[in-house]
Amino acid sequence: MSTTARTDRIVPSDRTSRHAPGSRISSLAFAAMAALGLCSAAQAQEPIKLGILLTHVGPTAIFARYEDKGARMRIDEVNRAGGIKGRRIEVIGYDTEGKPDRAGTLFRRLAQEDKVSAVIGPDSIYVLLGMSSVPTESKVFSMAAPGNYELVPMKDRQWVASAWTANGYTMVLGLAWLKDKLRVGRVGMLTTADSIGEMIGREATDTAKMLGMEMVQVLAQPASDRDLLPSLTKLNGMKPGIEGLVVFGSGPYGTIAMNQTDLAGVNVPILYIGGNIIPELIKDVTPETGKRTFLTVARNVVADTLPASDPYIAAAKKFNADYQAKYKETPTQPSAVGYDMASTVIDAIENVGSDPVKIRDYIYTKQKDFPMAQGIRTNRTPSDAYGIDPRDVVVASIEGGRFVFKGYLKDSYKALGIKDEAITEQMRRFKMLAD
Repeated sequence: MSTTARTDRIVPSDRTSRHAPGSRISSLAFAAMAALGLCSAAQAQEPIKLGILLTHVGPTAIFARYEDKGARMRIDEVNRAGGIKGRRIEVIGYDTEGKPDRAGTLFRRLAQEDKVSAVIGPDSIYVLLGMSSVPTESKVFSMAAPGNYELVPMKDRQWVASAWTANGYTMVLGLAWLKDKLRVGRVGMLTTADSIGEMIGREATDTAKMLGMEMVQVLAQPASDRDLLPSLTKLNGMKPGIEGLVVFGSGPYGTIAMNQTDLAGVNVPILYIGGNIIPELIKDVTPETGKRTFLTVARNVVADTLPASDPYIAAAKKFNADYQAKYKETPTQPSAVGYDMASTVIDAIENVGSDPVKIRDYIYTKQKDFPMAQGIRTNRTPSDAYGIDPRDVVVASIEGGRFVFKGYLKDSYKALGIKDEAITEQMRRFKMLAD
């Protein structure tokens, strides 16, 4: 009888027990079992695949550049430490090029062909809105970073969460700082003439009313405009005059609007709302304008000027130092957002494995008090994909080309007697929370 035939016959345990210890049959069986064990071990060491789907083309590309670096920094940390239970993380990255259809196609590729466990991104709200149903269809979780996530349809949020803390609504809440600290009561607003600008205008008007302030008028001009004096001059001519100005708009629009307040004679405190929370985007803000401009930011943006007693200062400073050492550039809020996008998914995998459904369920139900590099903690739920108290950010101004800590937003809400219930109700009105 051949060795092969003999080996085939001794698979059942009752037959192997009949052979004397040390027989060739037993040796071969042991070798086969060992080979199976090695095969299982090899399978256990297969990498965990994560997708990165960001927009590196167009006006939001600067955010993607920072988010990508932050996410890869966190992944590199895990891989240098030996991976997750011995499994390295493999990154598969694609560029949406700012095209929703392309983003949807690439997300499906990541889910169906690349077999990723989760996707970091998309980042642009315009891209996400055009493909927000795809994560649900693919049953792969999207740890996204869009501004104004509240525009995402409720039905799609079960597989898409946001990593941003200072979204448009949170920045709008900075109106409380103007009233509490600067005694501003009457405000005017300049925003972009588009759907998002209109939404921010409604949120600002509603927040002003909640705070006992008066939103005198909301004016809009196209985001491509570079002469914003017509609107600013009109706001300056209001009788009685405005005591504060709200500006919404990212990129050149926001900077030009703030700087042209001097030309229009609008010499009042400015609440800025938008994406210009990156050093490159505020370098052209004049010193005089910067000092009277206030905005809400994540703690890592102002880590060097935070009070030593801040409970998150150590985490914010550590992230900033590690990022600076790795990339030799100043960390930004999007840098921390990218790091937090990756951290959120990695923490889930460490706790429940690489199954996409388990990852999603863990993030929404069990990832409680999760610390973020931005300097905040998140407690997401199926109805709250942000998972944060929007008042739990800090207020900054612009001095010497950098952001400088001015105070805590939550303190102003406490001083003004605004209850938690009022914030929750407002968040529901503006679809920050699901029903």
